[in-house]
Order: sequence, then C-alpha cells, then structure tokens
Amino acid sequence: MSGPVTAYNVEQGDAAALIGPSRSRLRTVNIYAENAGSFTLTNGNGGATMVVQKFTTGMNELFIPEDGMIFSKGVFVSAFTGSNNELTIFLS
Repeated sequence: MSGPVTAYNVEQGDAAALIGPSRSRLRTVNIYAENAGSFTLTNGNGGATMVVQKFTTGMNELFIPEDGMIFSKGVFVSAFTGSNNELTIFLS
C-alpha cells in the first residue's frame, strides 16, 4: 500500500514550488487548459527531470500506471507554460 491519495492545485502564474510532502508518489495529473502549454516536474528543487508533458486546450490527463512514480525529494513544479491553465496533481 502506498497510502492515501491527496490532490494539490497549481494555477498558471504560481511560483515554482514543491507540491505536497517531501517524499511523494505521483499518481495522476489533471490539466485544465484554456491554452496549449506544457509543464515540467522535477525530483525536488534542482533535481532530476522526471516528467515533461505538453498538453492541448481543454481537459487533459496524465495517468501514471501501477504504483505511480516516486519523487524521493518531493514533486517540484519547475515550469508551467501557457496562460490561464490549472494542474491538479494527485500524490500518495
């Protein structure tokens, strides 16, 4: 078992930041996009790039199968492009 799942919201224009606890398992990212863009998630601030995802306008989802991805230093949103877009990041 990997623990309970918690959702965190990130809005376009928010500062780059650590999301959730310092060690997390990424399960899913839902993207509400008024405009096309992309986001980058790293393993902590300045750590290895774990996910780079482009998305189109509309509702998009990045689903991580099985047990998800471990971010040992936490999920850090290091880049988020487009405008008026929102991420909902599900971690356990």
